[in-house]
Parts: sequence; structure tokens; C-alpha cells
Amino acid sequence: METAQTIAIRCKIVGILVKRARIDAGKSMRECSELLGCSPAIYSRYEQGNRGFSLPQLEALAHFFDVSLVSLWDDGHVSPGGTQDEALPMAQIIALRRRMLAVKLRQCRQTAGLSQREMSQLLGRTVNMVSLYERGMRDIPLAELEVVAERCGHSLVEFMDEETIPPSLAEQQRRIMAQLDALPPDVREFVLSPTNALYLRIAMLLSTMKADHLRQIAEALLDITY
Repeated sequence: METAQTIAIRCKIVGILVKRARIDAGKSMRECSELLGCSPAIYSRYEQGNRGFSLPQLEALAHFFDVSLVSLWDDGHVSPGGTQDEALPMAQIIALRRRMLAVKLRQCRQTAGLSQREMSQLLGRTVNMVSLYERGMRDIPLAELEVVAERCGHSLVEFMDEETIPPSLAEQQRRIMAQLDALPPDVREFVLSPTNALYLRIAMLLSTMKADHLRQIAEALLDITY
């Protein structure tokens, strides 16, 4: 019962976050329903939390809204804005991602030593529904995928795919900022200073050179020094 309530609450939260992102992006529910290949009425149920968005659907919406994927399920995440120039055939991509996710889901369950019946009991679904998930014939809601991932000892990130649906510019910017934040303060300050661009380019050049060439450069520097 507790798992069912958790899933229901997560569906509501994700629906609210998607609605907020949609409004901020200036998109209509009809545009989003066309993107996902469903009716506006069904799409409305997704945003209301009465139906759960799947991971492939959220990947498509994140690209459409030009926001980071994480911002559609994490209320504490702020996504920088950007612009998308390329339109993707989302209907076909979502169908492909559904099948890819189905394979990963089945592998995850089998590796964890769970039967479809045990998985159905975990999610409060029928065995037939779990089978449909694993055959790519039905979308598994993100909230249920989170429960499966946690039970099988995996993170939700492991189910994501960036080759089929490339990350939005906002997501790329978020990752760059995260990488900068991970640097020591003095290194970050050096990297961000425009006057140090030449030194960084030299470092980039050196990183591509073979060990023998680097050794020759080091010996030449020693000769100059001494």
C-alpha cells in the first residue's frame, strides 16, 4: 500500500513539474499531445498525475521544452534556458526508446533474481502488465521505474539514453556548470579567467602528444633551466 501511495504521489509531482515547464516554454497541451502521439485529453491526465509519464516521454518533452531532463522530476532543480534548432521525429524515437527501455527493464529484473510475479507485487500491477512493460507494448510510468531501479540496486540515470534523444542545450549547460563546480576553487578560478586561455590551449595540446614527445620537451626545458 505504501509503494502504491509513493507511486501516486510521484506521478502527481512529475505532472506538476511538466506542466510548469510546458507553460514556461510557451507550449500548449495540444502541441505536447501531438509530440507524444496521444489525445489532448489523455495528455491532460498525465499532467494531472492520473497517468504516469514514462522516461522516453519525459526525454522527448525535455528536448521539446529545452530543459534538462532532471528538472522534470526534481522540484529542487533549476534548468537554464536555451534554444533548440533541430526538430526530431519524436513519435518514432519514443517508440524506439520504449523498446530499448523494455529490454533494460527485463535485464534489470532478471539480474536481481526477481520473477515477473514478484515485480507485479512490488508495483501493485498484474503480471500481464509487467509483461507488457518488458515487451515494450506499454509505457512504464517514471514513478514505477524508480521503484524498480531502487529494488534492483540501480539508479534512474542508468535507464536514460542520450544517443537516441540528445540532451537539450539547457542540460548541456547544467552539466558544464556541474563539472566546473566539482573543480577545486583555485583551479576553477584559473579556468574561468579569459587571460589564461593560452595556457589552457597549451595544456590541451600537450594532452594529445605521445609520451616520447613530452619527454623530449621536458628534457629541452631542463637544458634551458640548467
